[in-house]
This record gives sequence, C-alpha cells and structure tokens, in this order.
Amino acid sequence: MQFHTIASTGRTATTFLARALDSFEGIAAVHEGHRDGDKDSEPVLPLLNLENRAAYQDRSKVAGIVAEKRGKELVATVCASESVQTLVDVGYYNSVLADALLDHHGGLRLVGVIRNLEGFVRSATAMVGEDPLPVGWPDPNKPLVTRERFIGMGRLKPTRGTKDAEAWDGWSAIMRNIWLWRETNALLLDARRRHPDRVLLLPFERLKDDPEGFLEAILDHFEQPKQGISKALEIAKGYENRKKSGYQIGPLSEWSEAETAFAAEAQAQIGF
Repeated sequence: MQFHTIASTGRTATTFLARALDSFEGIAAVHEGHRDGDKDSEPVLPLLNLENRAAYQDRSKVAGIVAEKRGKELVATVCASESVQTLVDVGYYNSVLADALLDHHGGLRLVGVIRNLEGFVRSATAMVGEDPLPVGWPDPNKPLVTRERFIGMGRLKPTRGTKDAEAWDGWSAIMRNIWLWRETNALLLDARRRHPDRVLLLPFERLKDDPEGFLEAILDHFEQPKQGISKALEIAKGYENRKKSGYQIGPLSEWSEAETAFAAEAQAQIGF
C-alpha cells in the first residue's frame, strides 16, 4: 500500500489532475475527499475544509488532524475498500498539512503545484457575483452566498495578534490574496526544506505547456507506472474547472501602488 498527496497554491487544475491519476489501474485519486469528481457522493476520505485555517493558526493541532483524518489505518481501509494499491489525496489543504503528513507516513511523497502570483491572484479574486470556485478572498464588500461563506470559514487568515492580522481589515481583496499566495507557498517551501527528496514542486504553467510531461513527473515522483498518460489526460478533460466569469481584476500593471509593492515583497520572500 502506498499513500501520496498533491498540494496546491490554489487554482491549479487539481480536479483535473485527480481525475487523470484516478484513471490509472491500481490508483485511487481523491480530490478534497471525493473520488471521480463526484461531490454529490459520500467522500472516500474525511473532509478537511474547516480544519484548514485551524491547522494554520495553531500548528500544535496539525499532527492530531492528520492522525485522525489521514492516519495509516484509515488509508489502509480506503485502499482495501477501493481495491487499489495506491491512494493519492489531492487538495489545497495539503499545503497546511504537508509536514505532518510527511512525518506521519514515512513513505509518503508530496507534489506541490505552484502558480505564479499574478495568475493566482487574478484567478482567485472575486469582486462581484457568486464565485463558483471560491479559493481566494473576495472583495470585502461583496455579498456572499452560503457556500462561499462556508468555504471562507476554512480559508487561511492571519493569526490573531500578528502584524498581518492588524492590517487585514484595511487590505483590498488583491492584498489579501497576495498574502494567501505567499503563506501557502511558504508552507510548501518549508516542507521541501525538511524533506527535499520527498517533495516535488511543479509550476502550474508547465501543465498548460506540457501536460504529458507534467503528469509523467508526478508519476515518477510517486514511483508509479507511466503507461497510458495520453489516455488519462483525455479522460480528465471533462474535469477542468474554468471560471466562466473570467478574471474580475486587471493585470498586475493595473494594481495600486500598495498592491504592487506588496506583490513584489511576497515574490522576493518566496523566490519565484
């Protein structure tokens, strides 16, 4: 039995990747707890949406969350029930849980899919209307539907008492999502520093330019057979989450002076 994970900056085609991996014989890939992209069915793994913020703000909770909801016995049970040898858990929240997952499962390997700052912020920032893919922070004045409010309860937010928490109420949605990009990637970089041989970071842009090579790199890292990559990508085509409304903010060149400066600071801190 093998257990591996894919984490994400956010808005990086993780639903698509989960479906592609799930099409390989012997692999069950779940996206945020669900297999085969079916969010109306019972989850294969317990959901972690609300634990995301709690784990970020209190790191002492992370090991317990992993032991309870991604523990070895549970993973073995899921592999047996799904009749597979390998389980891959794909989810944004794995960035927050990365270190604990790697510590708890000695053989686990993690792939982090990272997106450039401008692309993530433009894709994740909703200014008006219902956001069907509410990964990022919306405009503070935008009315939210029930689903947006629920997902927002687990979204990363600065820890109370920090400098960022004090500035939060005065930040625009762009500033908040720059912060979200920075913090998520910092977690992935920390995991790679601690486990350099077990963490692979891949740029989202490579998936767009070379999908076969991208999927091959993931399979290599997970030490899985690579036959059938083209077929897997074809199967996964129907699971691409595209924002029908398009971007609701302009390019970085149109952001305010404060937003542009904050973006530059974040990029310098993360290194890409």
